[in-house]
Amino acid sequence: MSVVRKALRTSLSELALLQREVNQLFERLSEAERVERPESAAWLPSADVYECGGNLKVVMEVPGIALESLRVTFKDHDLVVSGERRERRPGSGAAAFVCMERHQGRFKRAIPIDIAVDFQKAEARLTGGLLIVTLPRLKDRRGRETVIPLRREE
Repeated sequence: MSVVRKALRTSLSELALLQREVNQLFERLSEAERVERPESAAWLPSADVYECGGNLKVVMEVPGIALESLRVTFKDHDLVVSGERRERRPGSGAAAFVCMERHQGRFKRAIPIDIAVDFQKAEARLTGGLLIVTLPRLKDRRGRETVIPLRREE
């Protein structure tokens, strides 16, 4: 006796469901591309984020930017660093740039901070073209039992 196998037919509703899931995937991918894309004249300095000695450290490359041109804030669980590198002009005796590769203009970089840190004790310093932001970590509160007081209403 031979076994006859029929090809499985996919219903139209299953294809429509697959089409919708693929469309949602492409929508999420296009949103992810727009998250930190600089504007036409903007640029983003490189940054490293690491833990060291109970602190979270953010080190950002900002050579040639004056201290007065930098601003460091915390908003909506993001460390936001903004600033501006002033327009450069050719030195005396030079008529124009032949090659200009260093970025200039304004920037704004938001770095998500998902770790509990004490922003009231945060410190930022500019040294050797590096902006170093130190954020003291808070002790992990997960798993700790907290008693909520009860009162009787009469």
